Amino acid sequence: MIPTISLIFMVSCIYNPTPAPSLKEHFPQTINPPHAFLDMPLVEGKLIIENGCLRLSEVKGLLKGDSFLLIWDTRFSTITEEGVVSVIDSQTGEILVSVNDDVAVSNNSDVISALISPIPDECKPPYMVVGELIKKIDKP
Repeated sequence: MIPTISLIFMVSCIYNPTPAPSLKEHFPQTINPPHAFLDMPLVEGKLIIENGCLRLSEVKGLLKGDSFLLIWDTRFSTITEEGVVSVIDSQTGEILVSVNDDVAVSNNSDVISALISPIPDECKPPYMVVGELIKKIDKP
């Protein structure tokens, strides 16, 4: 009789993904929705996260600048799925835009009304209050 040797290999993998950034305190929101201005021009740029804060960078047009901290109202919130931070419609849950998207934003103003929470120190000015619309745009 031939002796048999059985080998059992056990491989243990620990899945420990990098935690997604929480934007709760880094997603400044106004208490009241902005007044609708029908003729407000759209401002185009790229949605980025800088120091944990959602900003509009590579801005073109009249508001040309490095980047603007976006101030939101309660119609918007964020969700992080598979490490991707997206802005959603708070009522429908529809994803509107995600970080690194080229976007068009209706700029309500740079005047900030009462905020739900103070703006964190790492979220530096200049600021831009998001108006009625933010949408992804396709660049040629």
